Amino acid sequence: MKDFAVWMTSIITIVSAFRVAYQVWRKEISPALSTWIIFLAATGLSLGTYAIAENHDYRSGVLNTVDVAAIVVVLLATLVWGDRAARFRPFEKWYLAGTGVITLYGMISGDAWTSNLFTQALISIGYLPTLQALVAQKRNTESFTGWGLFLAGGVVALYPAFVDGNTLAAIYAVRTIVLIGIVLLLMAYYEIQTRGAAEQSAA
Repeated sequence: MKDFAVWMTSIITIVSAFRVAYQVWRKEISPALSTWIIFLAATGLSLGTYAIAENHDYRSGVLNTVDVAAIVVVLLATLVWGDRAARFRPFEKWYLAGTGVITLYGMISGDAWTSNLFTQALISIGYLPTLQALVAQKRNTESFTGWGLFLAGGVVALYPAFVDGNTLAAIYAVRTIVLIGIVLLLMAYYEIQTRGAAEQSAA
């Protein structure tokens, strides 16, 4: 059962990434290159600290592993078909600085476990620009398919994380589910509002 969950998590997450890459190729979306660079830095740091703290148990922590691969796919798609200019906003510069501080802490202290927890907090903060953009524009600008698949991958990843009592893998999966769930709820809220306003205008 664990192997099945590991494979399903991998398949769902990679399909999500290729779905986003396809949308980039079709010019349906135009992801900011800088955003995906900071995502790669954060998830890469998370995977590195996790591997050290949990003796390279990549099966229990499959979600973090395939997240890195998925981000690489989207990053490459953006480089090939999207906007190649990496314009880092102040928030993103501070975010990269945060990954540097956590890396330095881990190297000095040798405490990979706590470093991983700090990284989960940093990744959580990384959702703020997406949430802020939705609130500021008061309309849904995100893909339900893409976010929905990433949520499904997080849900399936709960099993391999919890079955062997791998705390860091469980934290990663739960954090993913909670934050993506918040994004999806906000997307749905503005989608309903937009449709309601359109129906009132047509009436």
